[in-house]
Amino acid sequence: MMKNFFCFFLICITFLTFISCGTPQKEIIVKVVAKDFLFEVASTVPSGWNRFQFTNSGHAEHFFILNLLPDSINFLRYRNEASKPFEMVYDSIKAGAAKEETGVLLGTMLPAWYFTELKQMGGSGIVGAGQTAQVTLNLKPGIYVMECYIKEKGVFHTAFGMIRPITVTSEVSKTKEPKANYEMTLTNFKYEIKGELHVGVNTIAVHFNEHPQNAFGNDVHLVELTDSTNLDEVIEWLDWMNIEGLEPPASATFLGGTQEMPAGYTSYFTVTFNRGDFAWVAETAGSKGMVHTFTIK
Repeated sequence: MMKNFFCFFLICITFLTFISCGTPQKEIIVKVVAKDFLFEVASTVPSGWNRFQFTNSGHAEHFFILNLLPDSINFLRYRNEASKPFEMVYDSIKAGAAKEETGVLLGTMLPAWYFTELKQMGGSGIVGAGQTAQVTLNLKPGIYVMECYIKEKGVFHTAFGMIRPITVTSEVSKTKEPKANYEMTLTNFKYEIKGELHVGVNTIAVHFNEHPQNAFGNDVHLVELTDSTNLDEVIEWLDWMNIEGLEPPASATFLGGTQEMPAGYTSYFTVTFNRGDFAWVAETAGSKGMVHTFTIK
């Protein structure tokens, strides 16, 4: 009889433990839909690892990048002090100013906190119309700005409305850090590669090791190569300071990747490969040789 009572006691303890803990929660996929010209996304996401599913339902290329604001800076101030100068400098380029001159001008127009306190915390690489990409980021609590600065007839998408605040809360996400079958370490100015890619689903880890001083950071954009693809034209298209740069249609099909993060951070993105030729290309460092071509057999 004591044995039966002991078994009943264990069953009760197990049941009460299950009730107190609750049903295990599944990870939440943060869905981001890019339209012409806005983002459809939740206004808040938890901190920690977040898996973003980014769908481009617009007619042009889109991407998103998340900028973590300093505690003293709100969204409106970011829009006026950090976003507007890029628009003004690009207007001067369209009016005939040399890129070298406007680059110096931009440095003087941007506030000091942009260089010392703002943190670019990743996002999806450029995605072609009708494509979906997935990127997993580790985010701290705070206020972020999500934006896309592809152009439309010489105007950044941010000016049309593809810029919005996102709050990352102190609640911790249930998402776990992914396991990668392929790793990239980003240095100035090359991709250090480890692992093998294959037909089907691949998870790529991107380790940010260093960034150019006083310049835009290193990143990864996945480009599908065909017989008609000219990589030099792709590199030129990725330079926003060129009149035709980031102006749709792109000179190749873009399939995602990851935006820059601070040195020491890692992001992950998932790609389903078919057989073919592809390239990793950096947005601003591609012209410095930060390009890696490869074939999926």
